[in-house]
Amino acid sequence: MREDPSADRSTLAGDERAVSVTVGYVLTLAIGAVLLSGIVIGIGGVVDSQTDRVVRGDLAVVGQTAVANLESADRLARAAEVERPSDADPATVSVAVDLPTRIAGRPYRIAVDNRSVTLRTDDPEAVAEIPHVATLPVESSRVRGGPVRVRYDGSTGRLEVTER
Repeated sequence: MREDPSADRSTLAGDERAVSVTVGYVLTLAIGAVLLSGIVIGIGGVVDSQTDRVVRGDLAVVGQTAVANLESADRLARAAEVERPSDADPATVSVAVDLPTRIAGRPYRIAVDNRSVTLRTDDPEAVAEIPHVATLPVESSRVRGGPVRVRYDGSTGRLEVTER
């Protein structure tokens, strides 16, 4: 049915045809935005907790690698001292260790002392302390994560960890 073109235009102001389509479209967009933001927030929390778990696991693995190489340098240094003739120069041992520069995309620090090797990150804040059984004294040191060198100098009789 067609409207009379000569009808008064003031009746258009009260015309409510096609309003339900517009309101339905706007409501669909609003509900979609709310659902999408809820999903993003929910997944963001899962990603953060997984990142934290990965960082802690990787710190432990890298720490074990550092401890294994420190103990290897300890064994090599003790063997070098035992087999060294008394009139020879002091024994020196150097072990290069290729540790990653970042863990889960985050930088980390390594602290070494007579008891343990401690790795830590700031974001997320995580710490892994791995005890070692090196029998030679270990010089306390702090280095950035990445390639390091474990050195033994027979003149000082100590193991030292330095950045490469």
